[in-house]
Amino acid sequence: MDVTLIQSTITGLKLAGDIAKSFLELKSIADVQGKVIELQSAILSAQSSALAANSDQSAMAEEIRALKKEIAEVKAWEAEKQRYALKALEPSIFTYALKHASANGEPPHWLCANCHNKGIKSILQFFYEVNGVNSHICHCCKSEIKANSQVLPSF
Repeated sequence: MDVTLIQSTITGLKLAGDIAKSFLELKSIADVQGKVIELQSAILSAQSSALAANSDQSAMAEEIRALKKEIAEVKAWEAEKQRYALKALEPSIFTYALKHASANGEPPHWLCANCHNKGIKSILQFFYEVNGVNSHICHCCKSEIKANSQVLPSF
């Protein structure tokens, strides 16, 4: 929150108080009317500063909420990542495979290494098989992995 907005609000309120006190010293209606206008101006200025400070506070609260959500998502992904291990299907063909100890009833499966490295859990899906070579595809980034059909997701 901008401290100057709070200081402006306090200054404006003090000024309004000083103007109100000076009413006791006034002798004519013209002087009173002039002080009323001055008082209204001071009150409006203080109110404007208070509204700006409130707006800043609301913006900061929203930013804090968004950052807390982002932290929770990062922590959840970090926990999820620990359930997988990098596996070489064939030379230069890598995927992340679900660890048996972390399966929690889930069937064996692979994650797209590209998406995994971007913080996205995308399970590779069987696409087709030709001459003993299985093709798996990531529906998220459209990567395709081809591996010998003897290489199947397993624990």
